[in-house]
Amino acid sequence: MYKIVTIRTDYEGWWLFDDWKEHIIKEIECNDQEQMITEYQKLLEKYQTKFTNELVGKHNIHAFYNNCELAYCEDCEEDMQIFYSILVLNDNSIYTPLPN
Repeated sequence: MYKIVTIRTDYEGWWLFDDWKEHIIKEIECNDQEQMITEYQKLLEKYQTKFTNELVGKHNIHAFYNNCELAYCEDCEEDMQIFYSILVLNDNSIYTPLPN
């Protein structure tokens, strides 16, 4: 089973941390790979319209952000940019490479 998840973080290098699953804000369950690709592409297009900035990193993982969406970090004592990334999970592991 495939799952498309959106994570919201205040740091870009979320893949370096073990707690990334705690930042999941949206999940879409898919029965097969064809449905997953269709739903992933629809969500990708939606985010490309919704956000003004997009970064594409390793394994074709997209990160989206709007410059004005910041959160204050008390430990850092500064405002941090908020990022949204779309991931595909297959049996609860990150599925790579992501579809184009």
